[in-house]
Amino acid sequence: MTEIDLTPFGFTPTENRAYRALLELGPSSGYALAKALSIARANAYQALNGLVAKRGAVRTNEEPQRYRAERPDAMLARIVDAESRKLDALERQVAAVGNRPGSPVVPIEGRRGLVNTALRTVARAPEVTLVGPEDLVTALGPAWRRRSAENMPSVVWVVGGGEETAANLPVAVAGLVDPGRINEYFGSGVFVLLASDVAMVARVGNGDVSGYWTTDKTLVGVVRAATAALTVDMV
Repeated sequence: MTEIDLTPFGFTPTENRAYRALLELGPSSGYALAKALSIARANAYQALNGLVAKRGAVRTNEEPQRYRAERPDAMLARIVDAESRKLDALERQVAAVGNRPGSPVVPIEGRRGLVNTALRTVARAPEVTLVGPEDLVTALGPAWRRRSAENMPSVVWVVGGGEETAANLPVAVAGLVDPGRINEYFGSGVFVLLASDVAMVARVGNGDVSGYWTTDKTLVGVVRAATAALTVDMV
């Protein structure tokens, strides 16, 4: 069965199973779904109605009535939009509360976590400086387009990239960095993002991505100094 997990986004386990089954079976009745999942018909209809309410499925006009799963890419877009609006609201609430005692360092694990965190930072910060491999730089395309449209200052250094990558980015590229130079400074492939009082640093390579987000002034200063030293004679 298709491995899609919607439960982290407000769908019940039965709704998730029903959605995955509809993807496999195509438009199906409640009876057919109940039989496929070996669950009571009432539970199948409850899950289907839940999917319809959450826009994960639609009812067809056929007789007997059947249910069709929403396209997975459309579901993803809808979930991303909904989660982004929730994060926007939370971000405003956090800004209103202000800083409190506690660690200003947050670990980041995995490429998805790094890209998602960087997207929000790049899209909103008044000024950003980024040093990173071309796949991660281009993954931030939506944020770069926003910065370009709003004329927000951006300094981008692409590690191991080519002129084609630089030409296709919505923002100007300050330069291309030799990966060997990165290894001299950091000991491995690296992604560095500086934005006002925030720094993100992650080790990247061989499919492994791990690092941290921080507002610690000392750490931000160290990252800023290392980035300046790395690029000072390349301008």
